[in-house]
Amino acid sequence: MSKNTHLEHLEDSILLDGKEGAQDAFKFLDSLARTFTGKGTSNFKMTTKWDGAPAIFCGQYPGTDNFFVGTKSIFNKDAKINYTDEDIDNNHGHAPGLTSKLKDALKYLPSIGIEGVVQGDLLFTDDKKIEMVDGKKSITFKPNTITYAIPQEDSDFDLANAAKLGVVFHTTYTGSSIEKLHASFGFDPSKLKKDKDVFVISAEIDTLGKDILLTSEEKQKLVNLKNTSNSLVNKCGPFLNGVAKQIEENDQLTIGVKLKQYFNKYVREGKQVGNSFTSDFKDYFSSECKKAADKVKQPKTKAAKLAKLYNGCDFINAHGSQFDNTVKLYKSIQDAKEIFVTKLEKGEKFGTYIRTDEGLEMTAQEGYVAIKNGKATKLIKRLVFSQANFDVSLKGWS
Repeated sequence: MSKNTHLEHLEDSILLDGKEGAQDAFKFLDSLARTFTGKGTSNFKMTTKWDGAPAIFCGQYPGTDNFFVGTKSIFNKDAKINYTDEDIDNNHGHAPGLTSKLKDALKYLPSIGIEGVVQGDLLFTDDKKIEMVDGKKSITFKPNTITYAIPQEDSDFDLANAAKLGVVFHTTYTGSSIEKLHASFGFDPSKLKKDKDVFVISAEIDTLGKDILLTSEEKQKLVNLKNTSNSLVNKCGPFLNGVAKQIEENDQLTIGVKLKQYFNKYVREGKQVGNSFTSDFKDYFSSECKKAADKVKQPKTKAAKLAKLYNGCDFINAHGSQFDNTVKLYKSIQDAKEIFVTKLEKGEKFGTYIRTDEGLEMTAQEGYVAIKNGKATKLIKRLVFSQANFDVSLKGWS
């Protein structure tokens, strides 16, 4: 993997990579099942997906001893690499909140002895505070959507309280230049130097408590979902491959591209994928194509946009049952994934909350990342976190 700038949901793999993507999803679920029965599996690990912000890249610029910080824009054609506060002002002065965070990162992170280049998420700088949470004195910080709480009795309370900056690293990079950097998921914070000004959290999940292993009922439910999914993928394989090809070609007025977008739209609206999804999607696709046609004036261009509508409708009609089975497969993989996410949530160390006008409401961690043979996918309860993440009013720093 060259860069870790975006992870896809497990269930989206069937849209992005067709039938092969479905098989990859099944392999991830099999590895999760082995892990949650205490058997374990080689070349597989899990990390917590912290809701930090901004995402930062830092370390020694390849081939030099010069420490830098940056955002995903280090990969831009006009790369924004920051060695000094002046660089940060020049590259990011349009975003004062980001500028302040990057300057703190540049000030404190060189002292912990980062080797090479790493990627992580900031958790707090000068915006953490002490407050009562569920009757306990706690340190809280809200880097993005979730507010995290470390109670006073936790061993990390004093470390976080003393620190000027909190960060979680999750990806390591190697390469002779920024353009040639290669990402490896995972980071071992034990190799870092200790500095009271920097609070570093490990993203990796090392062990699972006995209380979060799969029950016999959960095992049977997973067997049923696996059998259902295997049957469905055999029924809709050609349609899946057609969808994946359309997404790869990135034509915005095709069934594949719009289907992935529509699943996200369902999440934003707080809807469960159910029996009405197919008819709802057809209405959505028709509306999107007509809106695109209405935006252009030339008759030839307008006709081309409407032709996309007719081609899309023909594509669905030609694969009617396969479309329905794709939706069922998507939901089946989602249901299996959420069994494991629920188990992982029980093992969380810190409190996680959404801050509302009425106070702090308990919520789940953002999610988790499963990594197998160098491939990674995110495991998130989309109707919980993803929906909240679309709500700008709940965000932390800007």
